[in-house]
Amino acid sequence: MIADARRAALPDTLAADLVIVGAGPAGIALALALEDAGLDVMLVEAGGDRFDKAGQELLRAEAVSPPSHSPGEMYRRRQFGGTSAVWGGRCIPFDPIDFETRDWMPDARWPIAYEEVARHYPQAMALADAGLAAFSAGEADPGEADPALPGTGADAITERIERFSHPMDFGGYYRARLAKAARVRVLTNAGVEQILTDTGGTRAAGVRLHLDGGRRVTVAAPRVVIAAGGIETARLLLASDAVCPAGLGNEHDLVGRFYQCHLEGELGTIAFHPPAGHHRFDYFRSHDGVYCRRFLWLSPEAQRRERLAGMVLRPAHPSIVDPAHRHPVLSAMYLAKNMIVPEYARKMTALEHEARRTRGGSAAAFHAAHLRNIVLGAPRLLGFGIDWTRRRILATRKLPSVLLEEPGGVYPLDLNGEQEPHRDSRVRLGIERDASGVRRAIIDWRCTEADKQRMIHGVRTIAAAVNQSGAATITLDDAQAEAWRDNPVPVGGHHIGTARMADDPRRGVCDANAELFGTRGVFVAGAAAFPTSSFANPTLTLLALTLRLAAHLRASGKTGA
Repeated sequence: MIADARRAALPDTLAADLVIVGAGPAGIALALALEDAGLDVMLVEAGGDRFDKAGQELLRAEAVSPPSHSPGEMYRRRQFGGTSAVWGGRCIPFDPIDFETRDWMPDARWPIAYEEVARHYPQAMALADAGLAAFSAGEADPGEADPALPGTGADAITERIERFSHPMDFGGYYRARLAKAARVRVLTNAGVEQILTDTGGTRAAGVRLHLDGGRRVTVAAPRVVIAAGGIETARLLLASDAVCPAGLGNEHDLVGRFYQCHLEGELGTIAFHPPAGHHRFDYFRSHDGVYCRRFLWLSPEAQRRERLAGMVLRPAHPSIVDPAHRHPVLSAMYLAKNMIVPEYARKMTALEHEARRTRGGSAAAFHAAHLRNIVLGAPRLLGFGIDWTRRRILATRKLPSVLLEEPGGVYPLDLNGEQEPHRDSRVRLGIERDASGVRRAIIDWRCTEADKQRMIHGVRTIAAAVNQSGAATITLDDAQAEAWRDNPVPVGGHHIGTARMADDPRRGVCDANAELFGTRGVFVAGAAAFPTSSFANPTLTLLALTLRLAAHLRASGKTGA
């Protein structure tokens, strides 16, 4: 059953065996995994079926620092399906090294082994409709088994791939199945303002909903799973202070701390010999019909030897916003920015101001240069448009993006890297309250000098391995490295680690089963529970970790006692 709390005649008190807070990928995956477990499950979602500007405004942070971090609401969605509504579909697993104890990053430790998560990757891939859990090029397509860059040294791995969902909006894709589930009730437009506990704060008692008009409804339940994303999970735990003045699960002041994003940006260039060698890093279809793409991965052996963090490099296209690239497709993408999601358009406009500041010139001259690129490259743009329409707009399984051919075979390198968990990088509560009365979040993202050095050294380690091949040359000059060090960019859409799992309450917020230390029956699902970020997008691993939690909840019965 799916009901809209704005229209349903709800009593003041409801009851369930388990309440899941948040209907994004983690919340929906958990509800599906428990639909035949003999539990009465209630899945509550603060948003409605579609994007709503007024609801989205409730995700706005009171303050965000540094300015390079995206606005708090930019990469999130307050709606049924959550952020999967804007997900690109990228699926990459974590690796065994991500679960190792690495003494050069003392807070980067998991209380569970890699195998505990990896066994759930096949089912997680099925949930994401991303094909088989096969992550080497040769497994995906025997025709791609040859090395992408023959002769590359062991420090750079070129045969690993990322797979892509079509992409999937979990809300739309699984709505009918959830509506038919006999023991799952879905309630939309039902924001949770507080997690309820017994008088001592030692056991879950349910949640309190804030509905339109200020009405409160209590859902009594012996178990609650918070699957609200890295920022909202921390915000909700900190706001649930009726019994615990410091916030729920926050005895050791750890809720919201160790906030991690992924480090990104252009760092170096790659020149292919011959120039057409870039095709080995373009998209291809696997034997099961899924789009896949190789990347350059810093090997685990190099990470251990050089005391580095996880990172990957991908050939990319020049910055869209600066017309100096002289590419008609990129200029068309830029001039169409007002047709995309407003938050992304604002980000492009901000980048435009920076490009104009460094290059000089007026806004009119800047836009005229883009128009010139389009006019001079019209035939190329037409060919691209036909192919894009066929493979992206009209296709069910959509081409994720494009790697545009550069005649000289030289491409910027796009970095995605792991940052060390840092106690002072955090999400906390501000003073300002949103329309429902909950205090807004303050996002204070921190990146250490060691983080920056690891990324730069990692690129140079990969470069040394690739450059001996003769198939490509990676270059990173000191000036570019210094410019990136001065302004490392976080992928502000990946909110990780704010309610981390640990083997000790002095190290984390929840235990190895994702249950809060000190409060039985309250669990955390999603990337908020990750102790480390890896380099990989979190969606696939948060699905796998959620399936592991589902197995634990099924095994522990109705009350979890």
